[in-house]
Amino acid sequence: MNTTYRYSFLAIILILIVASVASAAGIGKDEFSRLLLVEKMLHQQIAEMEGELKTSKQLETYKKSYLAAIPKTSPRPTSDAQIAKTLASARYVIMGDEHTTSQAQTNTVTVLSMMRASKEPLTLVLEWIDISYQNQVDEFLAGRLPLKDLRGKISFDKLWGFSWASYSKILSAAKKLKTPILLVERLKGNHSLADRDTFITKTIAEHAKKAPGMRYLVVYGDYHILGSGHLSDKMAKAGLKSQTILIGEAREVYWMLLGKLKDPEKIGFAQLGSSIYYIRNGTPLERSLSYRDYLMKMLGYSKDDFEEWVSPADIQPKAGGRNNFEALHNR
Repeated sequence: MNTTYRYSFLAIILILIVASVASAAGIGKDEFSRLLLVEKMLHQQIAEMEGELKTSKQLETYKKSYLAAIPKTSPRPTSDAQIAKTLASARYVIMGDEHTTSQAQTNTVTVLSMMRASKEPLTLVLEWIDISYQNQVDEFLAGRLPLKDLRGKISFDKLWGFSWASYSKILSAAKKLKTPILLVERLKGNHSLADRDTFITKTIAEHAKKAPGMRYLVVYGDYHILGSGHLSDKMAKAGLKSQTILIGEAREVYWMLLGKLKDPEKIGFAQLGSSIYYIRNGTPLERSLSYRDYLMKMLGYSKDDFEEWVSPADIQPKAGGRNNFEALHNR
């Protein structure tokens, strides 16, 4: 996951919504500004560490294509009941996953439960387990392999390495909801993003031919989801539609919703297009903080390596934002 951020657009958003925010009981003008400043600090820390990593040009191209494909229309908040109704009848749901935030995996469980409300058969497609471990996953779902043993059997820590506590909840939910899992990823090899999306599409298409009427929840990193030649595009061209798309990597959408709703806790689902929805896989601040901490652990950084430090408490909205903003700005 590479993170390059665009502040000019955020500045425009801030100008457009600052009046309504200023009069809000929840998030006031100064607190809104403080949160943007905190986000900027996190991005600077992330950029410093990413400078030590070899940046993939293909990933950067994929990211730009993804961002360009996000609808620019004003987001329309959608209730859980409304999205549940949509998902219950959806044929192909393609959902973005934020690997470092537990909220993303919790949301996968929620969406899976909503889709299981339908009597039509459903298959869960996952990114984070290599295709060679299909038998082990099937053994777990059948109750013949304990969850605690599955972690080692699928080489989770070696091939994926994010939070087992978060991702294992998806496996437990699939077992509880009697939902089969289809593995489509080749984590053991070195494949381009385009090749990966082609292989995923081919594998799902072959499975769908053998299972007429099957519905699918496909959960992958956000940059795979939207864009010309990306996963949803290739699936559509292969006849795998109609699609309902859920994305979490859309920070401008979050800030616009915060301007409307004034309270982060009220931000959940929002419609962006006819079949594209935003889902809050953690706020942009939470996502950036978790990614920063992931990079720190990977590269051996400590808080002393940064001139300014952002703690978990700093990303939480606070009342009386002026003093907090000034204190942070003057550090």
